[in-house]
Amino acid sequence: MIRNAALGKLLAVISLLVLVSDASIAAEITLRMKGGGFEIKGKLRAFDGESYIIKSPELGLLEINSGRFECIGDGCPSADGRLPGAPQQAITDRSVSGSTPSLGQATFVGGSAIGTQFMPELITSYAANRGLSVEKSVGQDDRDLVFTLTGSNGSETGRVTIMRHGVPAGLDALLDDQADLVWASRPINDQEAGRFAAQGFNMRAAGNEHVFGLDALVILVNRENSLISLSLDRIAQIFAGEITDWAELGQPPGRINVYAPISGMGTWTTFNDTLLKPRGLTVAGEVKRLPTAVEWSDAVAADESGIGITMMAYVRNAKALNVEQSCGLTSRPSVFSAKTEEFPLARRLYFYTKGRPRSQLARELLAFAMSPKSQEALKNAQFVDQAPELLPFREQAGRIAYALNAQDEDFRLEPMRSLISEISQASRLSTTFRFALGSAFLDSKAQEDVVRLARELKKPSYRDRKVMLIGFADSAGNYNVNQNVSKARAETVAQALNKAGFNKAEAKAYGELAPVACNDTPAGQYLNRRVEVWVK
Repeated sequence: MIRNAALGKLLAVISLLVLVSDASIAAEITLRMKGGGFEIKGKLRAFDGESYIIKSPELGLLEINSGRFECIGDGCPSADGRLPGAPQQAITDRSVSGSTPSLGQATFVGGSAIGTQFMPELITSYAANRGLSVEKSVGQDDRDLVFTLTGSNGSETGRVTIMRHGVPAGLDALLDDQADLVWASRPINDQEAGRFAAQGFNMRAAGNEHVFGLDALVILVNRENSLISLSLDRIAQIFAGEITDWAELGQPPGRINVYAPISGMGTWTTFNDTLLKPRGLTVAGEVKRLPTAVEWSDAVAADESGIGITMMAYVRNAKALNVEQSCGLTSRPSVFSAKTEEFPLARRLYFYTKGRPRSQLARELLAFAMSPKSQEALKNAQFVDQAPELLPFREQAGRIAYALNAQDEDFRLEPMRSLISEISQASRLSTTFRFALGSAFLDSKAQEDVVRLARELKKPSYRDRKVMLIGFADSAGNYNVNQNVSKARAETVAQALNKAGFNKAEAKAYGELAPVACNDTPAGQYLNRRVEVWVK
């Protein structure tokens, strides 16, 4: 992959890579795309085993992925990775014993929930995959966890510090080059992104923003509470102090005790931005604010009058409620609804870096976290992995019942009968592709999902099964136009799957039928612009 970047950014990258010798800088090299058809000529400026930095007379400084190009010329690295005129130590540092490569140190920063459960699981899984031993200790600040990695000879080969100080503190550290990576349960906001843009980094671009997992916020009550579901409006009113007694919700009278994360936590930011701000509400002053995910759940579990919010991984001994949407759809919090991102409070989990992390250890941990090997670590930590999951048609009866009751202008009986006939004996895969308004373009996450889906569908268990890609649209605009757009979306996914090595998927389309969210908000319309994957 070739990335043009701002000169300042590339110079910063060069300072973190292994610089070549003066003789190498003078030597011209040619980078030729493997298989031919494209070449770039220039002077090699840096190399770290994965990327070349070259200066092209026509294009300036470029970062080139070494896995997709071959190097031609006297200035190219040797087969063992050494650069002409550079000592072996310039590319690979060694431990004192000389037998185990030193991976360096890495500092990762973020909130307590992910930092307490997933990050330790990730490091342990990475170490096992690498054949390393792990020793965990607590830093001077008890929010800091230090993981020391050792090789088979007992010598230290790397050290990871996990700092559970919150996302704002993490972004400050990343900005000042005091951290290699920030984890977050919310996307970076405009103000935060602007600070990085001043340094030449687009934090929403691939290579800086990485979606490593999925999650959903859930509404908790005590297990003795008979409530089954709450509407989004009522949830917001409870946290804003507009509903204060259980009698207002059809329960035995009594004051509602509300528990919430402290300000600045990613979970609170997501809840506030999703439910309170759009309704012009602010959190009530008497809400009890707690600093850790364990406390958010356990406080509700111990209080029969309590209600709170937490991440799906932290329901613990409390009870999670279904969520009612404005149009009548009811959603159950589940791993499947989080994977499809159709639960109203579903969200993505992010890593943020400033380009490639500095140390080999940080780079390897990031690559491992984004690989299929990390999915087991997510599950072990009770977070939502991105591996495809099947759900039978019979378990989606609520959605179909709602679709059959849609208003006339959004409904056609014969296509609905056809859809039910197609899927009634099938199961839906959780992998779902979504699109911008009027678009059939796959974004960066969708392209990663194509690769995951192709890998899944090549398994022997799918060999004799029919795979259907079913396109849908929101209800805005003309019914026939929506039908055509939804067909284009399904065909786009089919073509992408074909390129990824799976060519047996059939593209179908049903326009605005069978919505998974209400069409009365932009967020709901976005969820309905999708391609679902069904197998039978």
